[in-house]
Amino acid sequence: MKPLIIRIIFLFISSSVFAQLWIVDPLEPVYPDKNELKRYSTKLEADIAEEGIAEAHVILKLPIGKLFTITASTNGKPLKNVWSALIDVPVEQNTGLDSRTEQYIDKINPYVIRRAPFRIFEVIKPLKKETLKVTTTYTALRLAIPSSNLNKKTNKIELVIKTDVLEYRGTFVVKVHQVKLPKLSKSKFFYTNWFNLTKMENQHNIKRWSNDWFIMLNKYAKLMAHGRQNSISLPNELFKYEGGELYLENEKMLRFINVFRENGFKYFESPHLMNRGENDDWGDPELKVALTKRRYYKEKGKKDITILMTQIYNFVKANNLENNWLQHISDEPTQVNAKCYKDVAKQVKSIFPEIKIMEATNDRDGLAGAVDIWCPLINDFQENESFFREREKHGEKVLVYTCLIPGGKWLNRTLDMEKLRQVYFGWGAAYYNTNGYLHWGLNQYYSDPFNQSVVHHPAPGSGVSNFLPAGDTHIVYPGKEGPLSSIRFEAHRIGIEDYELLQKLNKINKNKYTKLVNTLFKSYTDYNLSVEDYRKTKKKLLKALL
Repeated sequence: MKPLIIRIIFLFISSSVFAQLWIVDPLEPVYPDKNELKRYSTKLEADIAEEGIAEAHVILKLPIGKLFTITASTNGKPLKNVWSALIDVPVEQNTGLDSRTEQYIDKINPYVIRRAPFRIFEVIKPLKKETLKVTTTYTALRLAIPSSNLNKKTNKIELVIKTDVLEYRGTFVVKVHQVKLPKLSKSKFFYTNWFNLTKMENQHNIKRWSNDWFIMLNKYAKLMAHGRQNSISLPNELFKYEGGELYLENEKMLRFINVFRENGFKYFESPHLMNRGENDDWGDPELKVALTKRRYYKEKGKKDITILMTQIYNFVKANNLENNWLQHISDEPTQVNAKCYKDVAKQVKSIFPEIKIMEATNDRDGLAGAVDIWCPLINDFQENESFFREREKHGEKVLVYTCLIPGGKWLNRTLDMEKLRQVYFGWGAAYYNTNGYLHWGLNQYYSDPFNQSVVHHPAPGSGVSNFLPAGDTHIVYPGKEGPLSSIRFEAHRIGIEDYELLQKLNKINKNKYTKLVNTLFKSYTDYNLSVEDYRKTKKKLLKALL
C-alpha cells in the first residue's frame, strides 16, 4: 500500500506545482511561453469611471490538455458575458529604430518589450462557455466588466478556477468613481482608423450592399465606437464617373452614414478629390482628378471639381451634415504640388465655404492657409511645433498620426511596444492640446493576421526589402461572426477615455491638470513606462473630479 500512497501524494504535489493563477494588469504584456510571474499575485485592484470598464487579465498555468472552468462572482452572483480568451499572434521582426523593422537600416532597436521572434497574447475572443481546454504553457483570459454591472462603490469580484481535482481563487477589487465619461457623440477627441471594406467582405464572405453586408458593417461600427473611434472614411465607389458623368450614390451613401451615426460617430471623411496619377509621380507639380484622371490645369480638371463639389454641397446640406463632413483633397501633399493643392482648396471653399479640409501631410509652409485640420506624423509635429502653433492662431486644428513611422522610442501601436504607448496618445493630446489621432490600419490585412504580423510593403512579392512593423496593418481581427478587438485597441481606448477625463479636470483645476499630465508625459519620446505609476495617477485623476 505504501507505494500507492506515495504515488497519490506525488501526483497531488505535481498538479499543485503546475496549476497556478495570476491576475495581471491588462497593460502588462503576457506571453504564451514565459512571463515575469514574480511581479504578479492573485489579487488586483482597479479604479474606473462610471460607464467605464473594469478590466483584468488572468494567467493560468495548467497541464496541457487539462479541462477547466472559470467564473467571476460578486456578492455570490455569477457575472455573465464577462470572459474572453486571449489569442496569441507572432512578432517575426522587431520594430525599427527609426521606422519599419530593424532590417531597414540594420540597427538594433533597444526600445522593444522583447527580442523577436516571439508570440504575444493580443486578440480578444469573447467566450460562449466557461469550460476550456489548455493548449499552451500559459493560458490567458480577459475579464471585462462594464460599470453598469457593478455598484457605485467598491466591488469585490471573486474568481474561481476549477479542474477535476483542483481549485484556485483570485480577487479583483474595483472602485467605481462617480465621474461620467461623455458619450461618443460628445467626444472632444477626434479618432479615425482607416477601414478596408474589401478586407471585411473577404474575411466574412459577404457581398457589398447586401443586407448581410449592412449587418456586418454595423458590427464593425459597434466595435469601432467601443474603441472611441468617431470618424469614418466614406467608400470611394460612392463617388462615380460613368458615361462621362460625375455623380454621387446618394441613397447608398446616406444608408452607410446612418449605420455609423446610430453608433455615435461624429465625422465622415470624403475621399480624396485628387491624386498624383496612375504612376504616383511625386515629382509632378500638377495634381490629377482622382475620378476622371484629368490634370487639374490642362485637362478641364477644374470643371470636374466644380461638378463634384456642387453635388457634395447639396448632399451635405440636405442631410444636416454641415458640421460633420471632412474633405480630403490629396494624400500627403508635398512642396512640389503645394501650389496646385492650394488652388484646389480655394476652389472647394468657393463652392462650400463651411467645409473643413483635413489632410495627412508632412509639408508645412507651402500648404499654409489651405488646410483646416492638419495631421502630421508625431515626430514631424514635435520637431516643428512652432509652425503648428502658428497655424492654430488662424483657427486651424492639429491632429497627429503614426504608421510604419516612427519607431524607436516614439509612441506607436506596434506589437512589440508597451501598451502604455497606446494609452499615451490620449495624454499626448492633453499635453500638447492637439485634437486627436489618425492611423491607416484598422483592418488593412496583407495576410492572415493570426499567423503573420510583419508583412512586405508595398505588397507581398514586390521584391522590395521593406516590411511594415508587427501589427501596423491592423488593430482589430476578423472573427467568424464579426470583428474581434485587441489589447492594443483597448489600450488606445483607455487613453482616449483618460483624455476626456483630463479635459473635465482642465475646466475646473488647470494647475492640477497640468501636474497630473506632466507626471506621466513630457513628449512623444519622454513618458513614464511604469504601469503602477500610471494607475496611481489615473486614480488621482478620478478623485480630483469628484
